[in-house]
Amino acid sequence: MKYKVLLVDDDKVFNEMLAEALSGEGYAVRTEFDFSGALKAIKEELFDCALLDIKLPDGEGTNLIAPARDYGAAVVVMSAHGDIAAAVDSVKLGAFNFLEKPFDLTHALIEIARAIEFSEIEQERDTLLERQASEARGLRRIIGNSPAMKRIKETVRAIAAKNVTVLIEGESGTGKEVVARAIHDLSKRKKFIAINCGAVPDALFESELFGHEKGAFTGAERLKRGLIEEADRGTLFLDEISELPPHMQVKFLRVIESGLVQRVGANTNTRVDTRIICATNRNLVKLVEDKKFRDDLYYRIRVVRIEIPPLRSRQEDTEPLTRHFVSEIAKDLDMQGVPNIDPEFINRLAASDMPGNARELRNTILSIMAMHSNPKTLLPEMLPSEFLAEAGTSGGSVSEDLTLDELERRHIIQTLDKNNWNKTKTAEVLGISKSTLYDRLKRWNIT
Repeated sequence: MKYKVLLVDDDKVFNEMLAEALSGEGYAVRTEFDFSGALKAIKEELFDCALLDIKLPDGEGTNLIAPARDYGAAVVVMSAHGDIAAAVDSVKLGAFNFLEKPFDLTHALIEIARAIEFSEIEQERDTLLERQASEARGLRRIIGNSPAMKRIKETVRAIAAKNVTVLIEGESGTGKEVVARAIHDLSKRKKFIAINCGAVPDALFESELFGHEKGAFTGAERLKRGLIEEADRGTLFLDEISELPPHMQVKFLRVIESGLVQRVGANTNTRVDTRIICATNRNLVKLVEDKKFRDDLYYRIRVVRIEIPPLRSRQEDTEPLTRHFVSEIAKDLDMQGVPNIDPEFINRLAASDMPGNARELRNTILSIMAMHSNPKTLLPEMLPSEFLAEAGTSGGSVSEDLTLDELERRHIIQTLDKNNWNKTKTAEVLGISKSTLYDRLKRWNIT
């Protein structure tokens, strides 16, 4: 990866000579000659280092230190002999060091390299804990122990650090964005930016993805960086990639092939280092055959292909997903504790076709937990009627296959829930002594 340097000096001859020397050392250099141009550049691109002259025709170079630092650039100030005091003050403002003009080129190159190295160490220190947490939750995001989910976890672990495009396929609600975020978490990239291609009007696609220059069209009152640029050194996740309009498919293909982005109304390109992950719930091969999706783009985005099976074909994942959602929702609803889950509750969920997959599973559990005030146990009777019907029951009736002990257990738990787990009141309602109730609960390991 080339380090990007912003060089700001109003001496055009000096500027061009230094830019040529930096380019020869492998840096990608952008030159600016005044304060306004430098500030515009800082907001448009992410630089690793900014070389700033103190005296500029339209402002003080020291006032560029803060915005340059805010956008992640290390700063080295350049000053003439009479500006040494100002250069020292610049260091106090956040500059890494200063170079006194005229300076030795070798010394300048060493200082630039040191500034970038120091900045990277500083950023690494600041993000270490966040990165460790991100890596830790990476594979934990993917809930499930079925053979299919284990294979997906292995694939994610293998490709996360490699800058290859990924296509994630699966029905709606299977967790395609979850897998994309797991890849990102393990990749050590900076930002994760997601866009649902099916939710963007055709007329806005180009501006959303590529950005636009000020005045590029009516209403473009300021420069706007597109999502591809915003995800520079990060990950861009395009959900429902099948909905990308044909004219945008051509432009997007060029970005993947060249790493260059051209904003609407711009005459120049901006280079980006953006990792692309796409997802779809449609058959892209069929769309390619029907000439509705470009074949060259299809092969570019599916360097690595991950297919997430529907939940109904991996029923063993229903239990860990249910437990995960119950714990998560209990926190979201500020419940006093995480409810217990009756085994039959999970069995009924697993027996369902669940066309909405994990998303439907979560929403079903959310609805139940929201409707029942702090339930201690999630019972099958709480499930919507369609889940009971699929299990061969109607309404709140219970299966004839249940033992008398199981019927008693469920009736007692249901009565406890209705009485907010007040055991004295529950015993009175059931017409049994409190000690008998405690004996039953102890036998069933219910607390």
